[in-house]
Amino acid sequence: MNDLGLSLPSTVNYDILNKKKDYESSVICDTLEGELSDYKDVFEFCENYTGIIKYFKKLSFSGEFANYPCIVVKFWLYDRLFNLRNKRQEVTNIENIISKIKAIIKVDDKIEGCNLFDLPYSKEDFDIMKSLYDYATNYSTITAYLRDNSYICNQYLKDYINTNDEIYINKNNNCNYGNKGNIGYCKVFEYLKDPYIKLDLSTLSCRVKGSEASVPMERHHELPREEGPPENLKQKHSLPFSNIIMAVIFPLLGIFFFLFILCKFTPFKSWLKSHLLKKKIIQFYEDEEYIQEHLNKNYRTDRRHICYHPL
Repeated sequence: MNDLGLSLPSTVNYDILNKKKDYESSVICDTLEGELSDYKDVFEFCENYTGIIKYFKKLSFSGEFANYPCIVVKFWLYDRLFNLRNKRQEVTNIENIISKIKAIIKVDDKIEGCNLFDLPYSKEDFDIMKSLYDYATNYSTITAYLRDNSYICNQYLKDYINTNDEIYINKNNNCNYGNKGNIGYCKVFEYLKDPYIKLDLSTLSCRVKGSEASVPMERHHELPREEGPPENLKQKHSLPFSNIIMAVIFPLLGIFFFLFILCKFTPFKSWLKSHLLKKKIIQFYEDEEYIQEHLNKNYRTDRRHICYHPL
């Protein structure tokens, strides 16, 4: 188990190979160490390498390449060679190292039909192919894990999936549509596709465990709250109140200001007075007519003569 939350076949396979050693190869390993004196950890690597060759036919692996020990060993070998520590600079090309290994350690008769040294010698090209190889090796395991866990994962696994999906899509397009003859990893890309594996890796996706867990928790806490509206709902109702007040006050102030200008600096004031006075007079006469009509009715009823003089 690692930071991704599950055991990956590629990691398991590398661990198996790292434990294979031939302790009877000290003479050969001393020779190789002398030839590669600019590099550190050559002797330890040599013990590993000779041990793998010795037990090659008994090796057992997991993942998509379980039945293809040659390719599993090949990627382990290149990875170890690029990670040999040079005393002066980083190892970016292993052509010289491979030539020394071939000259000192003879392995053809022990691993028939397996050419261990046909990958690109460039570290940049190899790193791309190793990422794709590891992802292809782990693909079925990751798919099953996500399915069994409702497609919930941790952040490390999500980043691992996204990174390798992007690499696969980009390099697949480059090798299918670009000038693949000039790209070292394209040869290996085709090599991985057939006959070893169909690299038709559909994009995987998952939800990060922390963010997924927080959603149900929030809903769980919100459901029992029946005492009053939720806080965010209260805010929605309280916030517009000030806006409503401003929306009412400002137009009223504008109207009052407009009327003040009209009354102060235009004939509107005198016109308004005249209009109101007329309205008052009309209302007065309407009231007077009502009174007159009422009195006439009383006069007919009581047969009393009342003389009404309007004011």
